[in-house]
Amino acid sequence: MLGKNLARLVTSIGASTLQGNIAVMAVCGLLTGSYTGMLNTILQPFTLSLGLSLAALGILQSLGNRMGGLAGSLVQPVGGYLSEIFGRRVVVRAGSALAIIAMSFFLLAALTHIPLILVPAFLLYGSSLLSLPASQVLIAETAGLDYRKMKVAFSVVFLFSNIPAAFTSFFGGILADSLGYYVVFASAVSLEAVNFGIYSARLKETGHPKEVGKRREGLLLQGIFKRLAAVLTPPRNLWGFFTTFAVDAFAFNITGYIIYGMIATQYHYSDAELGLISGTYFIVLVLAQFPATRLMLTIGAKNSIALSESLSVVQMVGFFFAHTLPAFVALAAIWAFTGVAWQPAAQSMLMAIAPSERRAMVAGKLAAFKGIIAFPAPIIGGILFQKFGFGAPPVASAIGAFCALIMIIKFLPSEK
Repeated sequence: MLGKNLARLVTSIGASTLQGNIAVMAVCGLLTGSYTGMLNTILQPFTLSLGLSLAALGILQSLGNRMGGLAGSLVQPVGGYLSEIFGRRVVVRAGSALAIIAMSFFLLAALTHIPLILVPAFLLYGSSLLSLPASQVLIAETAGLDYRKMKVAFSVVFLFSNIPAAFTSFFGGILADSLGYYVVFASAVSLEAVNFGIYSARLKETGHPKEVGKRREGLLLQGIFKRLAAVLTPPRNLWGFFTTFAVDAFAFNITGYIIYGMIATQYHYSDAELGLISGTYFIVLVLAQFPATRLMLTIGAKNSIALSESLSVVQMVGFFFAHTLPAFVALAAIWAFTGVAWQPAAQSMLMAIAPSERRAMVAGKLAAFKGIIAFPAPIIGGILFQKFGFGAPPVASAIGAFCALIMIIKFLPSEK
């Protein structure tokens, strides 16, 4: 089934589009997914294993993680700005370098059992998202900025990034239980180093050299501080778009950033059992990619995002009632479909409505805006868990997701 889904996606976009940069991003996505799948399973229980509380885990997750956090939110507008000055390629490589350093800090924490090392580790992990706006624009530009092709191109890269995670999520927990957490982090360092080499050797610049050269003449530091100062001020015509995504991020982060830690603390599941939940998530993420992409092409990006948010409400209500391993496995499947219905649709919608000459900057600004607004969410989730129990964070997330759904219907643009 996986092979058929992949073949259908390739056919729908055309083999020529899957060459060059998109092929490079897909291959690097395979390598990244190989270790992020393991991290998705073990990172939260690893943090708790060093003697930290769930509230402390929430603080660390709010500082930085693969989805953003405070560090990721602040660096993305900078990354978008730098990609307009120096081009996409150099920023993508910088993000990879930051990920290597972050994994090295996690490895050091696993070897020394010193919790304080987790602070720079999480901050650098979030900072590796410096490259995300440049990557999004690079994919969009490689797809010729054709709206339909962009949708499928983002879906293809998203799929390749999650194929290995469907398998490594299971083995990450088993490796951690049998050999130790340091094996997972050492693997992450090695795989991201290969990514850096591929980016350096194969990735091609999609910006216009003359324009890039002119932008280098500006005052770099002044431009960076100006972008950071403007983070909380969305573009005038995109207020509804920005606030909708910020409310969604806040609602999700209350529970989503600490859910594995919550389950491990409440039900004392092993890393291997958490791997079963995480692995199910990634398997469904991969298998649902083709039908979700076809559905998005049929109903449009806005309706796909609304469907994703509706399922998020169902998912959070499910977390409130769940108390067995099979129930959490089933909820992981729902969680996966919310991801495939949301991510490519949101990325393609953003690339379509952003001004052509400022796509990377707008992408970075959106990430910063929603990340800063959502920054306290995992901290609040950890406090709710400790004060009121397991069901409190999912209830808060469900209410927030319902509010985000109303905003999606009201504020997001429909297909043209």
